[in-house]
Amino acid sequence: MKLKWWQMALCLSLAVPALAAGPEGSRVSADDMVAEALLHSPLLKAAKEEVRVSGAQRDQADARRLPSVDVDARASRYEGLQDSSFSPTAIIPAIEDRYSASVTLTEPLYTGGRISSQRRAAESQEQGAQLDARSAEADLMLRTLQTYWRWAKAYYSEASFGASVKRMEQHDRDMANLREAGLATDNDALATEVLMEQTRLRLAAARRAEESARANLAYLVGRELPADSKPDEPAVEAAAKLPGEEALLQAAYTNRPELAARRMRAEAARSSLKSSKADFYPHVSLMARYEQARPNNLNIPPEDKWADDAFVGVLLNWNVLDSGLTRAKVRESRARLAQAELQVAEQEERVMLDVREARIALQDAWDRMEVAARVAKSAERNLQAATDLWKNGLARHADVLDAHAQVTDAEFQVVSAKADALSARAALDRAVGLLRSEVVEATK
Repeated sequence: MKLKWWQMALCLSLAVPALAAGPEGSRVSADDMVAEALLHSPLLKAAKEEVRVSGAQRDQADARRLPSVDVDARASRYEGLQDSSFSPTAIIPAIEDRYSASVTLTEPLYTGGRISSQRRAAESQEQGAQLDARSAEADLMLRTLQTYWRWAKAYYSEASFGASVKRMEQHDRDMANLREAGLATDNDALATEVLMEQTRLRLAAARRAEESARANLAYLVGRELPADSKPDEPAVEAAAKLPGEEALLQAAYTNRPELAARRMRAEAARSSLKSSKADFYPHVSLMARYEQARPNNLNIPPEDKWADDAFVGVLLNWNVLDSGLTRAKVRESRARLAQAELQVAEQEERVMLDVREARIALQDAWDRMEVAARVAKSAERNLQAATDLWKNGLARHADVLDAHAQVTDAEFQVVSAKADALSARAALDRAVGLLRSEVVEATK
């Protein structure tokens, strides 16, 4: 299947790779984490078992259309019995040992559409279960990706704050030299210490966020990550122009598994309604039976011999009075169909909201990323200029501290915006229904 350009631009590279260690064993990629989560998740395994359940129910519906064969065998012994049923004056000793064996074949000929409707309902339920499993898979992929990029954001924010602390420590050393020369005051030193401690607090907060994200990722993949493991640095290509909302909605209405699952269940409810109505009609079956029995009750008096009996016929069953049971079942089926159709409409509204929110979030992340990159470059130049002017007595020390704070915040915003953009892109893929293995494979 050939995807449109914007689909290829939005799709993340999520093909499940082999989990072999690369040249840098401590680095783990988003693809690795997604692959391990898909293999580990008990919820995903449960969803796949539900598919098996639905498949078995569909097989049951198939079996109802086919002939059934029943085998019956009996043996009994009666003692002290006499049989006088053949003559009012004769007393005939009863035959004590009695045996019988029979084979009965029954095949439905006409059920008012009940069997065919049940099969269609079972097929729709099975397809709905398959789509639910695909939806669970997409949810897990999105959750894993967003957790991974939250980990990356915290990890590289921690590195950024650590670099800021080192810059402040170097500035503090410069401050000490200037203070000895009488070019800086104690207040300047205290202000430097305050800013440095504030940066250390941000460093500690980033470290805790990194530990939390790492723990959540370990839960998703089912194993503890090595202590020296680190994520890929968030890297985003130049922001492309997002397709219009209408194009995204059209793709979502086509691709979202949840919406397709709701439609399948509405179709199953429609077939169940037809099955309920079938009880208003007679059911006709073909029946064939062969039996061997001993004694031979076909003779008078019965003889202690084996006797054969066979017949073929047509059985008609028509419940003409059930005190309103069938009508009540039909009303229930109608209500379930109406409920299913309302759920389809609700899911369509949910899809529309998901697409709109994801599109806005991605555009916002792209905008923040571009602004943050420009601010970071300007902040670095400002810090260098403010430091040079201060060392030459042409700027206040407060200006230098402000410049340090601006660089620290700008570096954090760059990392944050990139990670948020990757997370938002995954969310948009999920909202449009493109976060699944089939689409990823088609992009290769």
